[in-house]
Amino acid sequence: MDQGTDRHFFPHESLDVYSEMAGFVRFAAPLIDAWPARYAAREHLERAAESALTNLAMAARDRRTEKGVYELECSMGSVLECAACLDIASEVGLIEQTQLTAGKEELQRIVRMEIGLRRSWEETVREETDSYSAGGASEGRKVYFDHESLRVYQGALEVIGLFWGVMGAYQNMNRRYARRTDETATSVVLNIAEGNGRFSRLDRGRFLRQADDAKTKLAAYLDLLAASGNVDVSAVKDKLRSVGAMLAGLMGYVT
Repeated sequence: MDQGTDRHFFPHESLDVYSEMAGFVRFAAPLIDAWPARYAAREHLERAAESALTNLAMAARDRRTEKGVYELECSMGSVLECAACLDIASEVGLIEQTQLTAGKEELQRIVRMEIGLRRSWEETVREETDSYSAGGASEGRKVYFDHESLRVYQGALEVIGLFWGVMGAYQNMNRRYARRTDETATSVVLNIAEGNGRFSRLDRGRFLRQADDAKTKLAAYLDLLAASGNVDVSAVKDKLRSVGAMLAGLMGYVT
């Protein structure tokens, strides 16, 4: 088979958005390599970027079918996870503002392209289509994605920032519980972000429930840290209580 015939043997290779996502993977790779392994956001960013790219490939294969639309939405959800990981990295001082801006601008382009692709497929596939827009302005701050304007999302980020502030003050704390705590706090942030990007209320509710589950586990892990290492986590738990109240209200609205 000659190269001209074989050029688009894989349908995803003809998608501009696939090339854009591959570009973000190249951008993220040195960041991931530089971040210490103790931060859960490091592994989550790597996995989310992988998921965004592979789900795009599957969506291109199954285009204009319900399965293809679902895979495209999974890809977009993973793109939003990537953006949330960059927010977490910024919250704990792992990246500079210029890197944050560059990464989120690229991810915003990808989400807009995926939304456009989904709309073009809706001519063939009709399903629940709650709208999703990709960014705007909020309180004088640049907003790239809708979830960034949610107080519950910003509160969940603050929980992580407060937790790592405690980490710096207690060098001898139980590292196993610290890792579990960070993983669970990261899960709260990522589920809020991905859930807000889903088109159906059912999917949004599912991710919010996962965020709420992670919130409850996080409270328990904070208690484990306090009990095992005599660590003062009161400020973190106070913020978490506020996040929990906002999550409950949001779930009541969505479900």
